[in-house]
Amino acid sequence: MPARGNKAVKPAGRKPGSPEDSTAKFRNKILGLSAVAEQNSAVPSFDEHGNGVEQKDIVTQMNEELARRQETYVRRERQYKVRINELEALLSDSRAKKKQEKDLLRAFRARLYSVQEELESEKNKTDDGASAWIEKSKQLETEVEWTKELADRLDRLNQSLTRENQRLKTQFSTQENDREFLVKQLVTVKKDNVSLRTELEGLRQQLDQLRESGQPQQQQNHHHSQSQALFATASASSLPKVHYRDSATSLAMAQRPNTAGVTTLTMASDSDNRYKEIIKRLKRLLEVERRNLQQVRTAYKLELQNHTELEMVIKECVQDIRGEIVHVSQLPLVMPSHSSGSLLGSPQHGRQSERRMSSSERQRLVEKLLEKEQLLNLLTTKAFPVRNGKRRGDPIVTGEAVSPDEVARLLSDVSNYSDGRERQ
Repeated sequence: MPARGNKAVKPAGRKPGSPEDSTAKFRNKILGLSAVAEQNSAVPSFDEHGNGVEQKDIVTQMNEELARRQETYVRRERQYKVRINELEALLSDSRAKKKQEKDLLRAFRARLYSVQEELESEKNKTDDGASAWIEKSKQLETEVEWTKELADRLDRLNQSLTRENQRLKTQFSTQENDREFLVKQLVTVKKDNVSLRTELEGLRQQLDQLRESGQPQQQQNHHHSQSQALFATASASSLPKVHYRDSATSLAMAQRPNTAGVTTLTMASDSDNRYKEIIKRLKRLLEVERRNLQQVRTAYKLELQNHTELEMVIKECVQDIRGEIVHVSQLPLVMPSHSSGSLLGSPQHGRQSERRMSSSERQRLVEKLLEKEQLLNLLTTKAFPVRNGKRRGDPIVTGEAVSPDEVARLLSDVSNYSDGRERQ
């Protein structure tokens, strides 16, 4: 057991203010306090404890506790010493590094001062063209920047001109198709005009022959029936089909005797005027339809150039749905055990699965399309162009197209004229 006198023991060679001295003082203090507590506990107290064996046990326990604490303090003191040594080593290293850093800074400043002196001496020398080269390099840098900006502008202009060229090519191809279509229509109309003129000349010659010959009534009726057949052929070749009476009524009207040659001449001139009027109406109708066709084609070209946004949205939805369908189709099909044999063995199983997958694909596609608000706005714009202020040049919207009443009236005139011919 340590004595109280250990507190005054000082190790040799230590400075009074060193960390080791303070650590020794702290340890002696702890040991002195523990010795006092041990002495106090060793005094027998017969008033409180009458049994000496119990007092010895208590003393033994306290001695063990003291030994354990001393070991703990010694171990901690060693750790503190190791840490203190490490910190002292770090402090010594830092002092050495600071000293070395000062030396390096001193050498660097000396070298920097020498380099600055050399630079000043070089600047003070006579100019050998360096300033001219510097000025030229600055000018070249400015020209390079200007050239880059010019190249960017030319690139943007080239892109816009490329788009305009593509648009003009599309318009040119469309106009070429329109021109070919109009040329074909013109050739067809010219052929119809030539055939109509030929038939008209033949009918006039027949009328002249009938007027000059003065043949019997039966021959006149015969020629009159031939002229009616020729008129019917001519009308059927260039005019729309009309509704004729039944064959018995037309035959009876054709066999009715004619009164005189003057009636035939009047009928021929009247029919000529009526056909001219019908041809004028048909030409006007054809011009209106051509104009409407040109406007519709122009609107269609504009629509083709502006419909990419809606196509991209729908294509994206379709690709998403197809990807989901492919992913689902790669998974194994799970079916009940009692119906798997009959369904898989049937030849219609593949077709039913394909139909089921196509219906599910359509349903998913519709749901995905309805979820996109942008698609709904585009569809509303396309479905109600007048309400949204678009497609104002469309002939269907502006009402410039030929009305059905006019076409019906023209066909009724042709039908009435044909009926009048049959009655005569």
